[in-house]
Amino acid sequence: MDAVLRRSHPEAGGPPTLRFYQWSQPTLSLGAGQKLPPSLSLKRLQSLGVAVVRRPTGGRAVLHNGDLTYSVVAGAREGFPVSVTLVYRHLCRALQAGLAKLGLQTSTVAIPSPSSHNFDCFARVGSGDLTWQGKKFVGSAQAWQGRTFLQHGSILLTSQEGTWRQLLNASNQETAHPVISLSEILDYQPSLNRLKDALRQGFQEELGLTFNSGDLTSWELAQLPAELAATAQL
Repeated sequence: MDAVLRRSHPEAGGPPTLRFYQWSQPTLSLGAGQKLPPSLSLKRLQSLGVAVVRRPTGGRAVLHNGDLTYSVVAGAREGFPVSVTLVYRHLCRALQAGLAKLGLQTSTVAIPSPSSHNFDCFARVGSGDLTWQGKKFVGSAQAWQGRTFLQHGSILLTSQEGTWRQLLNASNQETAHPVISLSEILDYQPSLNRLKDALRQGFQEELGLTFNSGDLTSWELAQLPAELAATAQL
């Protein structure tokens, strides 16, 4: 759906779109150009009960297990600069505005990683990420089609430490940066409705857009089967 929405914006005049969703089982999403390390095979992941998908955005692997995923599709038509870095900054401010409604103050300072070849997205802090007291809890990635962008992000709601320990042991890698979850920061788990509403308000205020509930257009629905077929295999 995210890939179709990214196409719809420039090709069919689709509106800017903000989505929130979760995953039906623990799932590892690989960046668009990322490969699994030899020691972390599909068979090994299956034995751990972890599914694998490849997302259309770049970056490194994200474990979707106790997180909230967001996606944003928009572009130059809405006044965004055609710049990965500037859009990251703009959307970080939107995320920060939403999280501030929960009483959470965050940082966007990128912190150098000891290695540029980490498998795990949360093993480093980049320009599109958010931290709290130096610990990362939001990771984001982007992909562009002409003057339209799709940005994905994962907001950690609960700790993923146990599952990541299994995965990283399998791939012989170490987490290189401290990670924290939203429930650990706030010392309680906000309801999904409250969190999504706060984030939506933050995006609206920062981006100057109004997001209304809606469904896929007939054009978008017609593109889904082909998009699913194209992305069915890693």
